[in-house]
Amino acid sequence: MNWDDVIGIRDTELVSVDLLHFDTNNPRFTPDRRPGEDTDPAIIAELARTADLSELVQSIGTSGYINIEPLVVVVRDDKLVVLEGNRRLAALKALRNSDYARYAKLSAPEFGDEIRATFENILVYRVEREEDARELIGFKHINGPQAWDAFAKATFAARWLDSQLEAENPLKLIDIANRMGDKHATIHRMVTAYYVLMQAERMDVFNLEDRYKRAFSFSHLYTGLSYPEFTEYLGMPKPQRDQDPSREPVDTEHADNLRFLLTWLYGSKERDLQPVVRSQNPDLGRVREVLRSKSGTKVLEQTSHLDDALITATPKDRRFSKHIVEANGQLRLAMETLDGFEPETQSELQEIVNSAFKRVQLIKATVDVQMSGLEASKEK
Repeated sequence: MNWDDVIGIRDTELVSVDLLHFDTNNPRFTPDRRPGEDTDPAIIAELARTADLSELVQSIGTSGYINIEPLVVVVRDDKLVVLEGNRRLAALKALRNSDYARYAKLSAPEFGDEIRATFENILVYRVEREEDARELIGFKHINGPQAWDAFAKATFAARWLDSQLEAENPLKLIDIANRMGDKHATIHRMVTAYYVLMQAERMDVFNLEDRYKRAFSFSHLYTGLSYPEFTEYLGMPKPQRDQDPSREPVDTEHADNLRFLLTWLYGSKERDLQPVVRSQNPDLGRVREVLRSKSGTKVLEQTSHLDDALITATPKDRRFSKHIVEANGQLRLAMETLDGFEPETQSELQEIVNSAFKRVQLIKATVDVQMSGLEASKEK
């Protein structure tokens, strides 16, 4: 088909919905939000699950589609692909095809022929190249009502930055961040983490599809990479915000370390390994503590047991202080509820109390002896 006969470049025209196709490269389709197939039903179902499509379906189905803001389209592989407006396209396709709506578990309101007629031809604006629409799309989805998540933003910004490699007047990442309306420091961290993931896939040390959980916590990685313990473990130079992120940020000699780190963050379905970082707080900080210790790091690499690695990484004096403070706190709480002891039903507690008392005596004797020795050495 000669698309110029349908709509010219940089023109805005009414186009049949039947001619419009979803953007299967949509940055919104992050690893945990990717449709199972590149088909209309699968894409509509995924947007219904992750992008509040039901609300839009109800609104359009009740009031009709209003051609105010055009969808942005481009010709790709001889198809008219929607770069901006995939949610609206999904809502229209669901309203036009009840099978699609049922598959996506969408409930559409009753509407008559007058409303249905508004679903047929919609306003679109055609760009010549995908990069011509980046600034508009980036700003809208960073700040708009349906903002993308962090990985989608990182993907969009990284693709934009990659497109500048052969540009006559290339943009820096700070320029792209400004056009997207986001803070440069945030985008820089996200794009750096994105390049780390892409490098891991190229090096065949980690695959996002192999993560243990469907949910993908991208923030674990870009937050971790802001700590020197993480970047040093990967042989990465400290990211410089006045420079664009490297597309090969990890030293190749640290490929095994990259595999370990990403597995700690995201696990492995194939190896049946759960991530050791269950929640960013406190587990990411605990991994950071482990990475400060060579012995602790070795334990984590060999066992993937964060608690064991943390014990190894924590000096005994710190562990002793921590346990004593915690035990004292628990004893205080026990004293506050001492009147709750019932000899007739809790007689076994006497043995536990006696055991605790002996331990306290031993600890006290040891502490007293060592403190006496310290005072004696000071007097000399």
